[in-house]
Amino acid sequence: MHSEARKLHIIEAVLRTDNEAVLTAIETIVGQPGVPSKRTKGRFNALLGALTNEEADAMKKTIEENFEKINPDDWK
Repeated sequence: MHSEARKLHIIEAVLRTDNEAVLTAIETIVGQPGVPSKRTKGRFNALLGALTNEEADAMKKTIEENFEKINPDDWK
């Protein structure tokens, strides 16, 4: 599976989970919202304010409409 497809698969799994232990583990790896880890702090600070609320909503809608579908052929 290509890196981009793997990333999308991970994002989809995170969006579907209600398991607090899984979410906590992910937060530990990528940093808690609002409290970036030393590793991620510099990378994400550059993105703050990059999108308006409308742009962020449109991006979220696009992701939901286009990436929350499973194509059985993608797993081959």
